[in-house]
Amino acid sequence: MADITPFKINIASSEVDLLAAKLKLARLPQHDFAWNEENGLTTNQVSEVVRFWQTKYSWRDEEARINAALPQFTTKVPVSDGFGPLDVHFVYKRSTARGNSKSGIPLLFVHGWPGSFLEIEKGLGPLTDAGFDVVAPSLPGYGFSEYTKKRGFDLRKHAETFHNLMCKLGYENYVVQGGDWGSWVVRAIALMYPQNIRALHLNMFKTYKPAFPDGREPEYTEYEKHSLDRFHNWFLKTNLDYGAIQGARPQTLGYSMHDSPVGLLVWIWDKLRLWSDNYPWTPTELITWTLMHYWPGPTTGFVMYMENNPPAMMIQGSWADNYLEMPCGFSAFPNELGILPRSWAEKVANVKFWKEHPAGGHFAMHERPEELVADLVTFYRSVWVD
Repeated sequence: MADITPFKINIASSEVDLLAAKLKLARLPQHDFAWNEENGLTTNQVSEVVRFWQTKYSWRDEEARINAALPQFTTKVPVSDGFGPLDVHFVYKRSTARGNSKSGIPLLFVHGWPGSFLEIEKGLGPLTDAGFDVVAPSLPGYGFSEYTKKRGFDLRKHAETFHNLMCKLGYENYVVQGGDWGSWVVRAIALMYPQNIRALHLNMFKTYKPAFPDGREPEYTEYEKHSLDRFHNWFLKTNLDYGAIQGARPQTLGYSMHDSPVGLLVWIWDKLRLWSDNYPWTPTELITWTLMHYWPGPTTGFVMYMENNPPAMMIQGSWADNYLEMPCGFSAFPNELGILPRSWAEKVANVKFWKEHPAGGHFAMHERPEELVADLVTFYRSVWVD
């Protein structure tokens, strides 16, 4: 395939040295509050990870590990209305189960924030072994994907970019999966290119409250009651401010996060801690996930919140307020930010698969890869016809 270039992460030594200097000069607040859990991470917690970063963490080791584990590429992708072409970075591995003569089931996997293309790492091998050709791009403005300087790059433009990428790779028909921003992007793809999308799967699902006959809501299960409570009374009331800040002043916030690796670490770590389900994040994981935003700069990732505030699927009567006709699957994890009841999903999607798990959070492919991969394999195999 022309114009598709193998890619290896290779951060300039000058940038690595500058990071080390910034870490050496890190200045942490010394006043801890009595209500630590409400107020955020403690000085002791942060000091311990920063000390590990200064003395034990090796970016070059992580860089080599990522390059060995994830086959990466870049290519120019056309985008209409003067937004492109954009240089898009993506992980791409073909099925190891179906032989060279036959392609696997093409799967577009889209990450969110504060994740990155690294979210596919634990699932890549199991999925390709199960017969999938996996494409996991970096969202424009994230990681090593280029971002436009033009205003108006909303979900439709992200969808167009990734659909054009899949077509360029030779996949006219494919399946999609997403969580966090990825869930919104793949829904946009499915709405804009329904003739190309064989199936859609989400591990985060949000929508406006649908209308029910006579205004009577269905009887919710205990699992669904927990999910509704977590979304409405925990996430919307106590955990949504980050998005408002990133969406209102992305450039202003970007200056501080771009310059301070410790500031960016704590901003991201706080979300990883709160949004996962007791997942034991290691210092290395925390730092590496942070660096996927630090190396390119986090500002363009923040801009996504400004361009899609709120996501179009949350607006009744918007361009995205249409029924998804293709088979749709949903995997529910109890500590997800939003996986609303099946009865709500059935109002907007052709639900063919629904699985509720006893444990897991927002970062399902990282926290619970075996469960999510099993769901994807079961669902996609049930609807894909060669």
